[in-house]
Amino acid sequence: MKNNFNIWPGCSVLASLVFILGHAGNLVAQTGDPYEGSLNRSAPRGVEVVKFAVPGGRPDEICVIPQHLSFAKYRADDTEAEKELARYDFYKAGDTPDDGAVAVCPKAKSTSAAVELFEIPSGSSKPAQETASYCTQMEKSGKMLSKFKQTDNHYTTTLSGSILSYYHVSRVLGDICNVKPAVIRTMDIEQHKQVVRLAAQMGIHRLVGKSWSLFNTYYQNPRNSPVAQALFTSDFSQIYGALLEDTHGKELYAEWLKAGPNLGSVRAFRNMADGRPVKAILGSSDFSQTNVQALVGMRDMSEMILLDYLMAQSDRFSGGNIADYNFVYAIEGDHITETRQSKHANPASNDAHQVIVKRLTLVDNDAGLLNENTCEKKGYLNQISHMHPDTYNRLIAFAKKWKDDSAVKEFFHKECTLNRSQVARLEKDLMNAASTLQARHAAGKLLLDLDLDEFFLHTTPQPPPVAVAE
Repeated sequence: MKNNFNIWPGCSVLASLVFILGHAGNLVAQTGDPYEGSLNRSAPRGVEVVKFAVPGGRPDEICVIPQHLSFAKYRADDTEAEKELARYDFYKAGDTPDDGAVAVCPKAKSTSAAVELFEIPSGSSKPAQETASYCTQMEKSGKMLSKFKQTDNHYTTTLSGSILSYYHVSRVLGDICNVKPAVIRTMDIEQHKQVVRLAAQMGIHRLVGKSWSLFNTYYQNPRNSPVAQALFTSDFSQIYGALLEDTHGKELYAEWLKAGPNLGSVRAFRNMADGRPVKAILGSSDFSQTNVQALVGMRDMSEMILLDYLMAQSDRFSGGNIADYNFVYAIEGDHITETRQSKHANPASNDAHQVIVKRLTLVDNDAGLLNENTCEKKGYLNQISHMHPDTYNRLIAFAKKWKDDSAVKEFFHKECTLNRSQVARLEKDLMNAASTLQARHAAGKLLLDLDLDEFFLHTTPQPPPVAVAE
């Protein structure tokens, strides 16, 4: 978005720039765009804004239950999950199932700083103020409910708008990659300062410790900090970020993580990039654990690359950012069902119509739209030779909707807190992905043959969604 700023009389250029940076919220109001810059808590967004009273009469914190895109494939329980996230109150001292109380503790592992919310054990109450020993115990044996992640691009790459956008783009593409729901949440600065102090008292070190200490620098002068617009609300009384569900029961996808960004060493990638028909790659269309795992792996790989390309992901292959769940696939009549297996379920039976395979889940989606696009750099998009037909058709429909309906672009600006520059980057990647994969499909280099029903049962896939501007 282009802004025309005039130099104030009697001020140097440098002084004027300092004023601009320090009063971003006011300048946003002058441009007429309440969704650009520091988060304006009063700007209309979502289907509901839940408010939380803050001690000392300070402004209420908010949690935004988001709008949904009408042409996306949201899960039946997505709205319920969003409402559950919007119940968590940082100040209540009761029991979570009763009144939304949660234990608020600093993230102690991995790289980027984040606030972790834990379930309070049944029959107990958290202390009036969380302590280092209490949070250490929660880290060891507590049940994590969710994370509150905030933008910072200093030691690590973290953008709350990336987390929010991954959720909705995954649903637009047909609910791919098992991305968890996320909502906008704010936290009072004084409350967050307490969490920062807890991180120091707990002796959190390494990169995540450096990330925690960085907030002390920001809090010295929030208005003139490098994250004034990306971290703080427009009145600088709170910070904002994305609150997302924890991925309970996941296992690290060891084979894929071991490969790092060099995915060519992963069998699922090699299969997905192989231009031959799937039956030629696998050797048969028998409903076996090996064959189902191969097709599911090819689909997961193509969809991870597509989603990460669209979101300009720069940090997929470090830490535990790729994980998996076990799913049961079973033949029931003329279709194949899939059900997530409980972590404590009994081993699979010898039923020839039922197999258990790994399905991908993308765990950490906060490093999008800020730095280098790894999938673009590696040229992975141009190596996709197999996709699920629904995913492909939804991508083409998404690109058409984006062109035809300005409300789609505005959705990511308003509901996902992306600034205009980030929205433009998403648009560029979306249009390029759609045109690239369309060209590959037209040339016979991209086969839409990863539908399990079609491959194993020879049934006709469902027709694609119709992209009609509303």
